[in-house]
Amino acid sequence: MLGLLFSTAAAAGVLRLNPLASVDSHGQLSMLRDPEGRLSADEAAAAPGWKALPGAVNAGFTRDAVWIRLEVQRPADAPQQRWLAQFRNALLDDVRLYRRDDTGRWQLAVHSGEDIGREHWPVDARNVQLPLTLESTEPTPLLLRLQSRNAMSTTIGFAAPEVYAGTARREYLFYGLGFGFGLMLLAFHTLFWQMTRERLSAWYLVYVANALLVEFLTAGLPQQLLAMPARLSDLLLSLSICAGVAIGIRFAGMQLGTDLQWPRFTRVAVRVVGLVSAIAVALVLAGANGLAMQAVQGTAMLCIVYLIGAALWLLPRDQGQARAFLVIFGIYYVGVMVSFLRNQGWLPAGAWTDNATAVGTLLHLLLMSMRLNRRYDQLRREKEAAQARLVHVVGRQNDRLEDEVRKRTADLRGEIEQRQRLEVDLRAALETERRAKQSQVDFVAMVSHEFRTPLAIIHTTAQQIAKNLDAAREKTLARCLNLRAAAQRMTALVDEYLTSDRMEAGQTPFQPRPCERDELLELFEDLVADWPDGRVVWQGSHLPPQLVCDPGLLRVALRNLLANADRHTPAGRAIVLDVVPAGPDGEGGLNIRVSNPGDAIPHDEVPRLFEKYFRGRQAARSPGAGLGLYLVHQIAELHRGHARLDSAGQDGHVRFSLALP
Repeated sequence: MLGLLFSTAAAAGVLRLNPLASVDSHGQLSMLRDPEGRLSADEAAAAPGWKALPGAVNAGFTRDAVWIRLEVQRPADAPQQRWLAQFRNALLDDVRLYRRDDTGRWQLAVHSGEDIGREHWPVDARNVQLPLTLESTEPTPLLLRLQSRNAMSTTIGFAAPEVYAGTARREYLFYGLGFGFGLMLLAFHTLFWQMTRERLSAWYLVYVANALLVEFLTAGLPQQLLAMPARLSDLLLSLSICAGVAIGIRFAGMQLGTDLQWPRFTRVAVRVVGLVSAIAVALVLAGANGLAMQAVQGTAMLCIVYLIGAALWLLPRDQGQARAFLVIFGIYYVGVMVSFLRNQGWLPAGAWTDNATAVGTLLHLLLMSMRLNRRYDQLRREKEAAQARLVHVVGRQNDRLEDEVRKRTADLRGEIEQRQRLEVDLRAALETERRAKQSQVDFVAMVSHEFRTPLAIIHTTAQQIAKNLDAAREKTLARCLNLRAAAQRMTALVDEYLTSDRMEAGQTPFQPRPCERDELLELFEDLVADWPDGRVVWQGSHLPPQLVCDPGLLRVALRNLLANADRHTPAGRAIVLDVVPAGPDGEGGLNIRVSNPGDAIPHDEVPRLFEKYFRGRQAARSPGAGLGLYLVHQIAELHRGHARLDSAGQDGHVRFSLALP
């Protein structure tokens, strides 16, 4: 019988140990189920029904005793004789290692597991570590007996104590960081809930606390650190898992928004899951832990399917909430489903399947916290925006009240302001009327003064012609020239007044056009010819090739400049007309300067020279209407140029200039 046993075991292969690394026993194990748990080691070794395992031990939730057999061999060059048989599952209740004695019978070598109390474990660790001494380098057969109230799923490996020490340090560092982060997260959200008292914060706090408790107990850390008895740790773990399903669907529904989309169905689903969790709690308390866990995990799988389906249905219909749910909860659900499939024996136990829930939970809590922080930040911004809108509304109300006060105050002032406006309008009308009357008075005075002399000349000359009809032809021609000059003077006065009046009324047609050099030359020659020879000296014949101007208005302006100079120039002296192009080839326009010898203009009269009807003290001795320089100024502005006094006569010459662009 023993020969048959070892030949079968040898067929499974010999596990060769490595002094530098941990070695898993995948493919080197055979398993036998003992439903009653009454077989001795010798009976189990001789019993039929042994099956080779392709991977790790994975029997699901079962109360059966599971027997494992394998052969190990240490290398011939390995100095180590002490090794450790490692079990990754931290929740094994009874683990026994059997070795053959000299008679070939199986003897108990090491006993461990949560049922005997961790203080009696041969190696102080979070999961079972069985010391094994291998004196011989020949293959050594081993027999293991395992029992657990939780899922019977574990990887069996072998390592030297030194290798295990390094692995344990890294493992405790990983768990320390993970659970430290979880506790920090728990403390942060506890403080946050204390500040906000929001319902979602309270549920998340319960959700995080329960998830951390489940992972903490599953890893076996409280059992090791607090010497917690197996009955108590298994009870707490089972109750936490049962409660976690009800808490999870409630919190997940709040995150996904199913309580708002389908409130009645969500309430029914939450109540059904709560009822299943309550029944599972009762089963746990009754000792049917495996049945309770299968019911809870099956319900959890149905909840995951329902929530994922709801998220997919809401994906194109919400504002990104379903997408965030699929990412954040999907990571956690993948870990839960992997753990479920491993516990049911449908997935092999291994490093990834054993830690899938822990990794998924850690990532899930991290992303969930970031999501909640972002949501709270958005709520804070919305609150600040609402407060800003409230302040704006209150401000608008205050503005309205202030407007009402201002309106009522304005109503009280309205009559006074209206009377003031009427008074201003009356004063403006009176001022306009006064100016019109003054203009009429000035015009009448000008006409009566300026027309008297030419009329007297006409009257006297006509009498002389009438009395002496037979006078010499030369005298009669001279008298006719006097009549013509007097008539021209009166015509010029009337033209000046009419031109001024039309310009003020905006009725003067301003018709600028390009004037060629020949046309300009003819205009200046005609102007010079209007005066006796030698009276006007034209010094500038360098006219531009072309000038855009109104030749008619330009003739009026130049004639008035020359006439003004003629009135104030002594007889026998010459008036200088200087025409200079501005810029190269006259591209900048034309500068026209008229200078004459004469008395200096008083300083107090200089600012008023271009005013309408203004005549200085020196002009009182010569004829004029006070419109000449005024017309020059207006015509210059129509051409976008300017007219100004360049010299007031302090150097013996009075000089005016007209600049046309």
